Amino acid sequence: KTCFSQVDDVGTLVFDEIDVGVSGRVAQAIAESLYQLAARHQVLCVTHQPLIAAMANRHFRVDKLAIDEPIGGDDTEKTEERTVIRVIVLDRNQRREELAQLAGGQFAQEAIAFADSLLAQAAHLQEKRLN
Repeated sequence: KTCFSQVDDVGTLVFDEIDVGVSGRVAQAIAESLYQLAARHQVLCVTHQPLIAAMANRHFRVDKLAIDEPIGGDDTEKTEERTVIRVIVLDRNQRREELAQLAGGQFAQEAIAFADSLLAQAAHLQEKRLN
Protein backbone atom coordinates (compact mmCIF):
# COMPACT_ATOMS: atom_id res chain seq x y z
CA LYS A 1 0.00 0.00 0.00
CA THR A 2 2.83 2.40 0.72
CA CYS A 3 4.24 1.97 -2.78
CA PHE A 4 0.94 2.87 -4.45
CA SER A 5 -0.26 5.46 -1.93
CA GLN A 6 0.44 8.43 -4.22
CA VAL A 7 -1.72 7.06 -7.05
CA ASP A 8 -4.35 5.15 -5.05
CA ASP A 9 -7.71 6.94 -4.85
CA VAL A 10 -8.87 5.00 -1.79
CA GLY A 11 -9.61 7.49 1.00
CA THR A 12 -9.53 5.15 3.98
CA LEU A 13 -7.27 2.18 4.62
CA VAL A 14 -8.09 -0.33 7.36
CA PHE A 15 -5.46 -2.68 8.77
CA ASP A 16 -6.54 -5.30 11.29
CA GLU A 17 -3.86 -7.04 13.35
CA ILE A 18 -1.12 -5.82 11.01
CA ASP A 19 1.48 -6.54 13.68
CA VAL A 20 0.88 -10.26 14.24
CA GLY A 21 4.17 -12.06 14.70
CA VAL A 22 6.44 -9.02 14.47
CA SER A 23 8.39 -7.01 16.98
CA GLY A 24 11.30 -4.63 17.30
CA ARG A 25 12.68 -3.18 14.08
CA VAL A 26 9.97 -4.70 11.90
CA ALA A 27 7.24 -3.17 14.09
CA GLN A 28 8.99 0.21 13.91
CA ALA A 29 9.21 -0.05 10.10
CA ILE A 30 5.49 -0.88 9.93
CA ALA A 31 4.72 2.09 12.19
CA GLU A 32 6.69 4.46 9.97
CA SER A 33 5.04 3.08 6.81
CA LEU A 34 1.60 3.55 8.33
CA TYR A 35 2.53 7.11 9.27
CA GLN A 36 3.60 7.79 5.66
CA LEU A 37 0.31 6.36 4.41
CA ALA A 38 -1.57 8.63 6.80
CA ALA A 39 -0.16 11.68 5.02
CA ARG A 40 -2.39 10.86 2.01
CA HIS A 41 -5.08 8.58 3.43
CA GLN A 42 -7.11 8.08 6.54
CA VAL A 43 -5.55 5.01 8.19
CA LEU A 44 -7.37 2.90 10.77
CA CYS A 45 -5.21 0.26 12.37
CA VAL A 46 -6.00 -2.37 14.98
CA THR A 47 -2.79 -3.13 16.83
CA HIS A 48 -1.50 -4.57 20.07
CA GLN A 49 2.04 -3.37 19.36
CA PRO A 50 2.99 -0.26 21.37
CA LEU A 51 5.61 0.77 18.78
CA ILE A 52 2.86 1.03 16.16
CA ALA A 53 0.24 2.58 18.43
CA ALA A 54 2.65 5.31 19.56
CA MET A 55 2.89 6.68 16.00
CA ALA A 56 -0.85 7.32 15.75
CA ASN A 57 -2.28 10.82 15.59
CA ARG A 58 -5.30 9.61 17.55
CA HIS A 59 -5.55 6.63 19.84
CA PHE A 60 -8.76 4.76 20.62
CA ARG A 61 -9.31 1.88 22.98
CA VAL A 62 -11.90 -0.65 21.87
CA ASP A 63 -13.45 -2.84 24.55
CA LYS A 64 -15.76 -5.77 23.94
CA LEU A 65 -18.08 -6.43 26.87
CA ALA A 66 -20.55 -9.22 27.49
CA ILE A 67 -23.58 -8.05 29.46
CA ASP A 68 -26.63 -9.91 30.73
CA GLU A 69 -29.96 -8.34 29.78
CA PRO A 70 -33.34 -9.40 31.12
CA ILE A 71 -35.59 -11.22 28.63
CA GLY A 72 -39.24 -10.31 28.59
CA GLY A 73 -40.84 -8.30 31.39
CA ASP A 74 -39.20 -6.79 34.43
CA ASP A 75 -40.40 -9.61 36.72
CA THR A 76 -38.51 -12.39 34.92
CA GLU A 77 -35.15 -13.77 36.03
CA LYS A 78 -34.20 -15.00 32.57
CA THR A 79 -31.32 -13.16 30.97
CA GLU A 80 -29.63 -13.17 27.62
CA GLU A 81 -25.96 -12.40 27.05
CA ARG A 82 -25.33 -9.56 24.63
CA THR A 83 -22.02 -8.26 23.30
CA VAL A 84 -21.43 -4.54 23.46
CA ILE A 85 -18.51 -2.71 21.84
CA ARG A 86 -17.22 0.45 23.52
CA VAL A 87 -14.86 2.86 21.73
CA ILE A 88 -13.08 5.48 23.82
CA VAL A 89 -10.87 8.30 22.53
CA LEU A 90 -7.83 8.39 24.79
CA ASP A 91 -6.39 11.63 26.15
CA ARG A 92 -2.62 12.00 26.61
CA ASN A 93 -2.53 10.41 30.08
CA GLN A 94 -4.86 7.55 29.12
CA ARG A 95 -2.72 6.97 26.05
CA ARG A 96 0.42 6.66 28.19
CA GLU A 97 -1.34 4.12 30.39
CA GLU A 98 -2.61 2.15 27.38
CA LEU A 99 0.84 2.03 25.78
CA ALA A 100 2.33 0.98 29.13
CA GLN A 101 -0.25 -1.79 29.42
CA LEU A 102 0.47 -2.96 25.87
CA ALA A 103 4.20 -2.98 26.62
CA GLY A 104 4.20 -4.57 30.04
CA GLY A 105 0.72 -5.71 30.86
CA GLN A 106 0.55 -3.45 33.89
CA PHE A 107 1.05 0.17 34.88
CA ALA A 108 4.44 -0.28 36.50
CA GLN A 109 6.69 2.77 36.59
CA GLU A 110 9.08 1.17 34.07
CA ALA A 111 6.24 0.56 31.61
CA ILE A 112 5.07 4.19 31.96
CA ALA A 113 8.64 5.39 31.33
CA PHE A 114 8.79 3.14 28.26
CA ALA A 115 5.47 4.56 27.02
CA ASP A 116 6.81 8.09 27.48
CA SER A 117 9.92 7.20 25.48
CA LEU A 118 7.77 5.71 22.70
CA LEU A 119 5.66 8.87 22.50
CA ALA A 120 8.78 11.06 22.45
CA GLN A 121 10.36 8.91 19.74
CA ALA A 122 7.13 9.01 17.70
CA ALA A 123 6.92 12.80 18.02
CA HIS A 124 10.55 13.08 16.87
CA LEU A 125 9.95 10.82 13.84
CA GLN A 126 6.77 12.66 12.94
CA GLU A 127 8.48 16.04 13.18
CA LYS A 128 11.36 14.76 11.05
CA ARG A 129 8.92 13.54 8.37
CA LEU A 130 7.22 16.96 8.23
CA ASN A 131 10.48 18.80 7.60
